[in-house]
Amino acid sequence: MKKTISILLCAGLLCLLQVQVQAQDEHPRRKKLIIMDEQLKTERVAFLTEKIGLTVEEAQTFWPLYNEMDGKKTALFDERADIMHRIMEKQETDEKNNGKLLDRLVVLLQQEADLYANYDARFRKILPNSKVIKIYVAEFQFRTHLLVKMREKKIERK
Repeated sequence: MKKTISILLCAGLLCLLQVQVQAQDEHPRRKKLIIMDEQLKTERVAFLTEKIGLTVEEAQTFWPLYNEMDGKKTALFDERADIMHRIMEKQETDEKNNGKLLDRLVVLLQQEADLYANYDARFRKILPNSKVIKIYVAEFQFRTHLLVKMREKKIERK
């Protein structure tokens, strides 16, 4: 048992050292973006928890499920953004290729809708409907909150 714990501790330390080395190699701007992303996630957790009114027990089952959904949603968004960037960069004139890009975009949008439907059903199993509705309202309010903050910072810079 002690040997297993020692091995796990060593592996954990090696992982931490690797992360530290990678962080030192990264560009300062990249580090700042990583820190901002973590701050944003922390702010979102606090915001949603308060707005939804999660109890400690509900939060323990909700957040792993929500984070799982968010990871999948982010992957879909990233792929959609990649397609949009390719479209904007190339200004594609090939109609066949444009058709393929449109087809992929529609598939991604459908997958996102399916994702919401799937997780909505899963949220309803662990939370009352009134709190599930608050998830969607709180997400909307959080996006609005971020837009207001961005506008305020833009005004401050002028």
